[in-house]
Amino acid sequence: MLNLAFYTYFIGSDNNDTFIIPVIPSLKYKCYYYTNNKTIFERLKTTDWIGIFIDIITTDDMHESNMVGKHIKTMPHLYEEIKNYDYLCFLDTKLPELNEKFIENYIHKYFIDDNYALLLRQHPDITENVWNEYNLSMIHTRYYTQRERYYNYIMKQLKNGLCVNTIYHCACGLLIRNMKHKKIIELNQTWYNHILECGIQDQISFFFVKQLFPDCIMGFKEIPFKK
Repeated sequence: MLNLAFYTYFIGSDNNDTFIIPVIPSLKYKCYYYTNNKTIFERLKTTDWIGIFIDIITTDDMHESNMVGKHIKTMPHLYEEIKNYDYLCFLDTKLPELNEKFIENYIHKYFIDDNYALLLRQHPDITENVWNEYNLSMIHTRYYTQRERYYNYIMKQLKNGLCVNTIYHCACGLLIRNMKHKKIIELNQTWYNHILECGIQDQISFFFVKQLFPDCIMGFKEIPFKK
């Protein structure tokens, strides 16, 4: 049995459209749900999720609650409940039900037999140019309101010598981390710092962070969800 845990989060009020408790991804491994929402926290007590209450008051501002969540998503090494696991799997609450065996197999293949720090899915719909992600994001109000911030961030990264195209683009709703990898904390911190500059559309910032850690990240095409 692997020293593995799953985790997710919800930050915001009862009116937030991501007010969801997903199907628990595993009964074999511990699954943690971080939230500052008292309604969610109470409901978690009737499930197999381990609810972790975060005493942070947020408003209904979409950017504020999102930024609090990004810290949980990208910086698990700072959270007492999960920091000592060898492997962590983050999942967005909106994803379909995960295939636990898929996660175990990929940990063996890419972390134990190989030495990657982070696994995530290649984006099934958006191609390898960062402007494709930017343009598609504009249909969502929460991203459209930060459009100038994203644009300025992208232009800065291109001026810094990073590329507008990569071999593949990543979907960041599922992250499988090798917490024993020597560069995982640096990778986590770098991504979070880029999010602070870029904004809440973390797939834009990850597009460039991926280029900074070319030997640490594996993007896979397979579908990790139950059929």
